[in-house]
Amino acid sequence: MTGWQELRIVINRTALEGAYAVLSKWGIDSFAVEDSDLMDQAQRLGWGDYFPDVEPSEQATIICYLAEDRLSKDQQEELRRDLLNLREFGFDPGPLVVSEGQVQEEDWAHAWKAYYHPLRIGQVLIQPAWEALERDPGPGQIVVELDPGMAFGTGTHPSTAMCIELLQHLNLEGRLVWDIGTGSGILAIVAAKLGAQVEAVDIDAVAVRAAKENRDLNGLSFPVSQGTLENLQGGPQVIVANIVAHVILPMLPEVQRVLSPKGYFIASGVIMERDGEILSAAKEAGLRLLRRKEQGEWAAYLFQRGD
Repeated sequence: MTGWQELRIVINRTALEGAYAVLSKWGIDSFAVEDSDLMDQAQRLGWGDYFPDVEPSEQATIICYLAEDRLSKDQQEELRRDLLNLREFGFDPGPLVVSEGQVQEEDWAHAWKAYYHPLRIGQVLIQPAWEALERDPGPGQIVVELDPGMAFGTGTHPSTAMCIELLQHLNLEGRLVWDIGTGSGILAIVAAKLGAQVEAVDIDAVAVRAAKENRDLNGLSFPVSQGTLENLQGGPQVIVANIVAHVILPMLPEVQRVLSPKGYFIASGVIMERDGEILSAAKEAGLRLLRRKEQGEWAAYLFQRGD
């Protein structure tokens, strides 16, 4: 297991640009920044739906991880002096703090597997690909083997579980289903095993790769590509999107336009605070609500194209 030296630099936000230049001089080009102002900016710009409460602060924290070129105590003090000297260039570093810690690297891409176990959702059994089935599937049971890797979608998140439940409310045999934001491919695979013809897209190349691997793991064949709703052609009978509200909202008119008559739209990944927005915008777009589910702070919907 690899050990990393962690340096945490607490400095005034107004001096961040100067601090970046100092770190570059020291050959430190990879770091993370914790800044309450960045969280506020992301919320103002709508970069997501859920934001934790963060105490406002005029200071930010730069976090550096060093593996080979570790800095001695003397070097850390020299770095601290360089940061304090930013005053000569018009920056105020404020009550500067440079602290050291140690972090042991873990294989995070695999460590979580110890906590991921078979999960039954209706007639669907989500089976970790690295575990053997404890017993043969029962009558009507569908087994989905899954190794999500770094992509979203294990079935354990409420938004995913509710989508799987809603898919089972529909007769998918022979119907064209589009999975928008496929992640691990779990919803596309469930739909395919329920008899649907499936096309899946995601904007993330890592997700596309994971979805293809899981598709092949389940012995299925359907297209998975990098893209969005606008990149698909045809008239699906079902569209499913387990994303977030700020992505789903602008999709609604296009969903209404491309769905086949009486087609269905399953939407999930919506926090309760945005529930009213989704319902109002869907109605305005011409989508009729058939079912609505809640689990914890999340909501999911089954709409039908209103013709």
